[in-house]
Amino acid sequence: MNIKIFLALASLALVACSDSEQHMAEESSKLGEADARRFVESAPGMSVMQMEGALVEIRVNEYAYREAGHDRAADAYVSAFETYLKENADSLAKLIFNE
Repeated sequence: MNIKIFLALASLALVACSDSEQHMAEESSKLGEADARRFVESAPGMSVMQMEGALVEIRVNEYAYREAGHDRAADAYVSAFETYLKENADSLAKLIFNE
């Protein structure tokens, strides 16, 4: 009987973690899009060095998610950033992603 209770509680904990991880991925996706929007708006007035610095910051944010064990959130962040760039600044995206 105790094992059944333990398994039920463990299942609930996994669902809660899954929901939390999903929420974090959604929020990091929004942040990635917002960072991309800011980057696109700022890019015309930036030097190449400033643009590189801004892109390094994107990677730093991704790394912070990964270091905290949130790979799914990191992937969502980067994906949203790249998607926004490709959809809203295709020439800039081609330059950055070598496409």
